[in-house]
Amino acid sequence: MILQRISNNVPCFRRHNRLLNLSLITCLPLFMLLALESVYRGNLSSTFSWFIQYSKQFLLSYVLMFGVINLFYILKRRLYIAIGILFLSLLSFIGLISRQKLILRGEPLLPWDFILGQEAINISKEFTGTIEFIPFVYIFVITFVLLLLIPFIPKESFNWRGKLAAFLISLTVLLSFSSDVLSLEKTFSLQQINWSQKLNYEENGMLLGFILNTTNLSVEEPNNYDQEFVGKIVRDSTPAYAVDSNFKPNIIFVMSEAFWDPTLLEEVSFSADPIPYFRSLQKEQTNGVMLSPVYGGGTANTEFEVITGLSTQFLPKGVIPYVEYVRKPTEGLPAILKKQGYESTAIHTYDNWFYGRNNVYKNLAFDKFISKEFFDHPEYNGQYIRDTELSQRILEEVKRTEKPDFVYAVSMQAHGPYSTEENPDNLIEVNGNISPASKAILENYTQIVSDVDQSLKLLIEGLEQSDEPSIVVFFGDHLPMLGANFDVYKEANFFQDELDYQDYLNMYSVPFVVWDNYSNTKEELRLSSNFLSAYILERAKKSGSPTTDFLHSLTQKGSSVVISEHHRQREHISAEQVLQYQLLQYDLLFGNEYAYQSKPDHKPQANNEYVLGDGRALILNATPPQSSVIGIQGENFIHDHKVYVNGQLVKTDFENPTYITANLPERLNLKAGALDIQVKLTDSMGNIISESNTFKLEAF
Repeated sequence: MILQRISNNVPCFRRHNRLLNLSLITCLPLFMLLALESVYRGNLSSTFSWFIQYSKQFLLSYVLMFGVINLFYILKRRLYIAIGILFLSLLSFIGLISRQKLILRGEPLLPWDFILGQEAINISKEFTGTIEFIPFVYIFVITFVLLLLIPFIPKESFNWRGKLAAFLISLTVLLSFSSDVLSLEKTFSLQQINWSQKLNYEENGMLLGFILNTTNLSVEEPNNYDQEFVGKIVRDSTPAYAVDSNFKPNIIFVMSEAFWDPTLLEEVSFSADPIPYFRSLQKEQTNGVMLSPVYGGGTANTEFEVITGLSTQFLPKGVIPYVEYVRKPTEGLPAILKKQGYESTAIHTYDNWFYGRNNVYKNLAFDKFISKEFFDHPEYNGQYIRDTELSQRILEEVKRTEKPDFVYAVSMQAHGPYSTEENPDNLIEVNGNISPASKAILENYTQIVSDVDQSLKLLIEGLEQSDEPSIVVFFGDHLPMLGANFDVYKEANFFQDELDYQDYLNMYSVPFVVWDNYSNTKEELRLSSNFLSAYILERAKKSGSPTTDFLHSLTQKGSSVVISEHHRQREHISAEQVLQYQLLQYDLLFGNEYAYQSKPDHKPQANNEYVLGDGRALILNATPPQSSVIGIQGENFIHDHKVYVNGQLVKTDFENPTYITANLPERLNLKAGALDIQVKLTDSMGNIISESNTFKLEAF
């Protein structure tokens, strides 16, 4: 009787089973896509609007999600659903991270963010006070609850053959997407909006936008790239200024983190001028507006443009060339000036490894890199070394060397985030129709930048006391990120986004000043950061490179700004000039370096004498232990140096730059015989970045 009842119900059971399976393979990809897009966009309504407005992109994204999850359909139902829930959770987390980055930095999550690695982690740590963690908790709880419900899902009569079709379809979809993304882009007429990743993801969706960006991880050779064309560009770029090989002023660049003039916010007022010294230099010296390639972060991109003269506008939006592309000797200011008798020094009051500078600076031919680790007991302002320490170090380096100096210094004091809490110690008050949180952010930033202004004064006054000719370029790398999602700027009606041309200019324009003690030159300039090196070489009467010579020729024709492709037609640069620039840059950065065939002496070489710090620590002598303490005499010791005896770290006490002591552990002290002594310095990643010679202390 029971068997008869089961037999009669088998067709019904099979129908329900097939209906459930069909619902799973069609709806699970949709839920995954909804989770990703809704969390990234912030709400369901925006996601549904995207479904309707960009139905082609939605369908392609759905097909891709279908392929991803239904590759696992061949497994048992409960395991398949469990994997689907985990995918839902993972995509929600990714969407939330991308949204947080969009709010904080103005750009969503990009493929090259994963290549940044530890740099990306450190950047995120700096903004922990502004990241919303509650949504992450919600996602975790929902995932946990859904996984607990899996045992209540009806079992199936498992038959892998019946699932093979869905598996093969999914596999075909994934292979189609992975084999050639570019063909998909052409086949479906997708528009990859490189100049704005925010718009790129809004139109294509986060999934498809992210995938399309992977095509930019490598740069394709332009169709018209050849030796003859590049050679003609170089031949036609003879600089129009006279070079004086006997005149060698010190050339100092100070890239001041997030330095900007807050009084440009016309709808708020300040009880005092936050940058009076910078303002005085503006009245007397060459100054102007520099168009930065980044907003609120991405310091290394401004640095790359200034040092090399190459433009990130011709590279994928959001990419960091230091991390991606500067992996071979690359010509820039250090190499250019080194050939003319200069000593090149990079100074940065932050970790040596950040943005890969420790390796990049060698490829750029710097002689040495003095990073945070080589500052002895510096004064801090908040969590960063105070900029006055940087100014003092620059003055020390210029005084120390006999050669003319090229110094590229990068500060950190004004780096965000800026607290939303009022500080009663602030000396400058802000008034205006902005929220209390925005007022606090602006006042806290203003107080910091006021102190930065004093560091500039310290530097210039120090150089004024020297009889060496010097030129200083002081500029901000980008605007400060005043509040999440441009809050302060929006409330002060300074800009809303980068789509409007004037808003774009407001968002990317930073002030700069050029001071020297050997001329009366005063100009008002407007240029993008990639033109700055060419201008300074002309001011210092130094020969340049194929890149700076080309940029100087553009300047002579009235072109000194390269900005986003979306607004480029508003500037005085022709399509032909842009094409020439792009080809020259491709040749030097990715191509065959045809530009150096007519100028072989310019072909860059890595500086094999490059060092971190002022020089290698040197042990000259060590005294036998007295009461288990060894005295070590030498050179270039700094406070954070540690002594290693027979390869083992021992307790170290720094006395002065020529003398340190080490306490021997009992097990070493009792053993007669020679001791191998070495001094080493490690960074925050645990890497040894400086080590001395090995001194052998004979038996005692």
